Amino acid sequence: VVALCACQRAADHGPDTAVVPPAAVPVVVATDSAVAAPVTGCPESGLWRQCSVERRLERAGLAVRRREEPARHDFMSVNGLVFETSRSEVQVFLYATAADRARDTDGLDTVAVAPRGQHIVWKRPATLVTSNNLAAIILSLNGRQAERSALALGAGLPSAAPR
Repeated sequence: VVALCACQRAADHGPDTAVVPPAAVPVVVATDSAVAAPVTGCPESGLWRQCSVERRLERAGLAVRRREEPARHDFMSVNGLVFETSRSEVQVFLYATAADRARDTDGLDTVAVAPRGQHIVWKRPATLVTSNNLAAIILSLNGRQAERSALALGAGLPSAAPR
C-alpha cells in the first residue's frame, strides 16, 4: 500500500518532477551568532588579540612558537606575550585600548626602545612597533626577519567583522 501511494504521488507531480522525502531536505537555520562568528575562531573586533598576532606572524612566513613565561618591563604596564622564531624574539604587549598602549609607548625613545633618557642593553637589536592596542618589541640580529615581523604587525589592525 505504501509503495502504491508513493508511486501515485510521483505520478501526480508529472514526469519531470522528483519527490524528495522530508528527511532528505536540508534545513539551514541562520542566527546572528552563526553569521558573525569568524571561520578561524579568532574574533575580528578591530583590536589585536593573541590569536590575531599569531595569525599575522604565520602569514608573514614566520614559524613562531609562544613561550609560556611572559615578557616584563618596568616601562610597560602589562605583561607581554613572547613569540620565538628561529632567529628572533617578538615581545607583544596587548592593551585594552589604544589610549592605554599610548600611555606606555608615547614616552619611549623609539630608536633605543627605552624610556627617554634611559639606556637598556637588549640581548639583540630592538625594534619597536605600535598599532592601535598593540606594542611589540622585536629582538633580532637578522634585519630581514625583524623587518618581516615589523611589517606583519604594523600593517594594520585585524578588520572588524561586518554587521
